[in-house]
Amino acid sequence: MPRPYRVPRALADPLLLEIGGWLEGVIRPATGPDAGTVPDLDDPRIAHALRRLIVVHGLAPALVRDRNASAVGLRLPDDLRAWLAIEDEHNRRRIERLLGELGAALQAFAAAGVAIMPLKGAILATRPGADPFRRPMADLDFLARPGDLEAARATLVALGYRRRPDRTRRPTHDTFERPGNEAVVSVDGEHPDNPRRIELHTEVRRHLWGWVDDDDLTDHLWAEAVEATVLGEPAFLPSDRAFTAHLAIHATSDLLVGRGRLIQWLDLAEVAGDVVAGQDLAAEDLARAPHPRLVLPALRLAVRRLPGRFPPGGPAGLDRLEAVVPDRLARWANRVPLDTHAGLGAGGSAPGDASTMGERWARWAPYPWRLAVAHGDSPLAVAALRHARHVLGMARRRPACGPPTHPTTRR
Repeated sequence: MPRPYRVPRALADPLLLEIGGWLEGVIRPATGPDAGTVPDLDDPRIAHALRRLIVVHGLAPALVRDRNASAVGLRLPDDLRAWLAIEDEHNRRRIERLLGELGAALQAFAAAGVAIMPLKGAILATRPGADPFRRPMADLDFLARPGDLEAARATLVALGYRRRPDRTRRPTHDTFERPGNEAVVSVDGEHPDNPRRIELHTEVRRHLWGWVDDDDLTDHLWAEAVEATVLGEPAFLPSDRAFTAHLAIHATSDLLVGRGRLIQWLDLAEVAGDVVAGQDLAAEDLARAPHPRLVLPALRLAVRRLPGRFPPGGPAGLDRLEAVVPDRLARWANRVPLDTHAGLGAGGSAPGDASTMGERWARWAPYPWRLAVAHGDSPLAVAALRHARHVLGMARRRPACGPPTHPTTRR
């Protein structure tokens, strides 16, 4: 199987700006003052890179289904439109299977008396009024209380799943997969037969960079959770505030390591934009969001990239959220180009990539915004020393890893 292709930055940056505009329904003309910066989609090299970035950012279904982006799709080259339609159909079939597996798991957890909370994509796909096929999903995430962990594990085993060995140094969850569905069939898109795993969590934290507990959302998710039904089955759901914070923290964490994805910003626009437009997330709720240094970057970047999907100026409380983070972090989020400089990914998530010097630098480089997220208002010199000490501690040989996860995306 070929290695996933990493798009060179010089090519990725203008393409990411172009694709981002498509999400707002904007396609720049090939003539006029901006003509020199508009990618030539008929160039085979650019077309190949464009498809790779669309896969990496999980955008093929949105470019077909989203009300703004689909208008642009009608003006794209015929071969690109045909490819997007194929990818959308593959994703539809994959999501149908995942939703069936989600419903079966929730039913089994309820029968076993396990209090369970679906997370991230499982919620986005089943929210009232949502198009479940608008975005891809690599797996299903569930949060259980520590006291229910063994019962939850036994429930998944009874459903036919098998727990994967975890050889990472700091495990954050259990991974379950069905026998016969372990192998990656395609790295070029959302193949229905690519692994559809279940990740079982008892904590929600990212374990990234120089902190240990600063991004722990577990208590916030449970404290404000409500009993509800998902696909007709009982489940706990997080509050709008906690769910928005979780999506934003997850998105910022990916930006920190150069794996950010435009679909995550679209998710934030769908949740935060809809909520502040008339539901119950008040300004003070956003201003009091947990872990503001991790919430702000992705949310501010999403507002900049997708202004038409938010109220003017962004969600209520965003300015107040900026006031409680380091000034250099707020300035960065308001000025950084909306491309790889902001941490958006360009592909290349094959297992061996992390061992190259370039990939290690991309992940651990002490950029000031990263240090501000990890170490707050600490002077840059102090933050850099702390960061260097942490990276040196991470330099110990890692244990051998198991089979790779879905190589095109992490969501």
